[in-house]
Amino acid sequence: MLLIDANIFLELLLDQSRADECEKFLIAVEKGAQEAFITDLILDSIIIIMENKGKTPSELATFLSSIATYKGLRLYWLSLVDRLRATVHMSQMGLDFEDSTTLEASRRLSVRGIVSFDKHFDGLPDIQRLEPKDLLSP
Repeated sequence: MLLIDANIFLELLLDQSRADECEKFLIAVEKGAQEAFITDLILDSIIIIMENKGKTPSELATFLSSIATYKGLRLYWLSLVDRLRATVHMSQMGLDFEDSTTLEASRRLSVRGIVSFDKHFDGLPDIQRLEPKDLLSP
């Protein structure tokens, strides 16, 4: 099981330089060939960034509807305890709140890695940062 960071979806949704790699990985999740989680905060972050980039309410609704059809994707709702523990990660590891909640969720869910382009996750204890290309069949 994996945890997907917001930047993986945003890379594709905003048609950035590594969109193709992200699309292949996300198709695998959509079909259920890869199993992963996202947190409610990650989902909200994606929506807020899309809105800030000029996406319409209709485009936001389309994205949200598509997420519901991903066979291999589950939503993890951060608890108050998760959020409190995230503030400890902020102090101990110098992460921002969103990255800290992602780290806490990854530990709670015992995932094998965080799929992300965010190098802040490199070198953290007990978790590996993976990029979509690391998870695609050659």
